[in-house]
Amino acid sequence: MKTASVTALKEQNRRAITDYLYRHHDVTKQTLERELELSLPTITANLRALEQEGLIVRGAPQESTGGRKAQTYEFSPASHAAIGVAACAGGITMCAVDLRGSVIARRHKTTQYRDSDAYYRKLGAMVTEFADAVAKQGSAILGVAFSIQGIVSPDGRTITFGNIVGNTGLTLETLAQGVDYPALMIHDSDASAMAELWFDSTITDAVCVYLERRPGGAVIVGGQLYQGPNQCNGTIEHMRLVPGGAECCCGQRGCMDVYCSPETLMEDGESLPGFFSVLEQGERDHRERFDEWLGNVAQAVANIRTVLAGDIIIGGEAARYLDDADIIDLKRRVDALSPFASERFELRKSSCADDQNIIGAALRFVQTYIDEICGE
Repeated sequence: MKTASVTALKEQNRRAITDYLYRHHDVTKQTLERELELSLPTITANLRALEQEGLIVRGAPQESTGGRKAQTYEFSPASHAAIGVAACAGGITMCAVDLRGSVIARRHKTTQYRDSDAYYRKLGAMVTEFADAVAKQGSAILGVAFSIQGIVSPDGRTITFGNIVGNTGLTLETLAQGVDYPALMIHDSDASAMAELWFDSTITDAVCVYLERRPGGAVIVGGQLYQGPNQCNGTIEHMRLVPGGAECCCGQRGCMDVYCSPETLMEDGESLPGFFSVLEQGERDHRERFDEWLGNVAQAVANIRTVLAGDIIIGGEAARYLDDADIIDLKRRVDALSPFASERFELRKSSCADDQNIIGAALRFVQTYIDEICGE
């Protein structure tokens, strides 16, 4: 029992020191001694071990105040990295994310998606080559996370709904064949919400609405992503907005997916940046289409809030083009559609980071590792 207690105390001290270094810069032994109330021998032994493992590096000595300059220590975020991958109709995009959530490498290849063993073998080879290149730069690879345009089974092993790219039934084993690292799958909207939480720790209860070409959503409860027992929480894109309306990829009619997709804004051959460029010029037809689209988004948000009364975060490709006035207008429309107009809530834009869902997917591995070395 005594040996177990000593071992536990040593692990606790190590995690406390690692956590402090992770959250602060220019840390000295004296700072750790004061802030953590640990002995200098304990601090010295742990710093030596962490330095040998590559988790920390020595920084510049502090300016002298009359005696010896105090050595500083820094956490080394690039000591480890996770790989996020999105394989979709537009091609394959990969990002390497370090322990602070920064992208340290990125690669994109335009290639048509195919639900075939040949495609997945090619994908696996590309991912492994990319990960190996990151590892050669000094980052130990934690794993590979695939951001999926579809619903993933509760055990994370199978795509149960993949009508967007036609890969329903695809297993992680097939998708990740040839990948020489631990792998997982996550719904792309959930992955985007993971990034949302990582970069804004103040989020508590919210629904994320991602206005991509194929819209989606995610639910955050108590500052944590909540996927539900069947991993289907946040699939707001298949709520019915217009009974008997246009057909959706899910086979139903009138889904939010059809009416809130930014694809409805564009005429044949028009790009989304092109649409918003013309909209800024005040062209009447574009303004009418935008008003109708924003009205549909407002109705979807109002519907969401009758079930989940938290804040709303608007993200996705279309959100990049919404300015402050558009967000204020959207909030006003939601209030007008809500039965309890006096209820106060925040509606704001997402961080809208480049490749947000890919970064968020990689952060699944990063978060697990940080919890392991720093303590949850």
